[in-house]
Amino acid sequence: MTNIISRACYLVYWLLDNVYIISKVCNLDNSHFVPLRALRKLGKICWMAGLSLFLVICCKIIRKTFTDESDLKVAALNKMTVKQVMDNLRIISKLRHDYWLNFFRALLDFLICTNELDLFYKILGKRLSPGFEGAFGMSAAVIYLYSLKRVMHS
Repeated sequence: MTNIISRACYLVYWLLDNVYIISKVCNLDNSHFVPLRALRKLGKICWMAGLSLFLVICCKIIRKTFTDESDLKVAALNKMTVKQVMDNLRIISKLRHDYWLNFFRALLDFLICTNELDLFYKILGKRLSPGFEGAFGMSAAVIYLYSLKRVMHS
């Protein structure tokens, strides 16, 4: 259920962000019948909600991989061959690695999102510098490309 809500938040963010972009292209940002700033802020709030829920999902799955690994070790004592244990450990390790990458990518995006919503300014009195925001965005993109490379070579 958490995954569905997270994806729905991403969808709302995507829709509202595209409405904002199209209205800027069509020069509707000066008209008063389309509340662009409110739509953009709502979209960013949905983005933050989606990222927050995805971080929770990542934590749950990473925790589950540790539990599965310990359960596998107990099962290995009873019925499994060494090859079966090693194959299952490889699968669990790959899943854990993938979700650690997803976690850090989402965390970097979350930091960017909090800066876009001025939460750093409201809490700390300062915004993140554009350099840090750019570095976080580039790091998230590099993590995504690395994950994509791993999937393509599998």
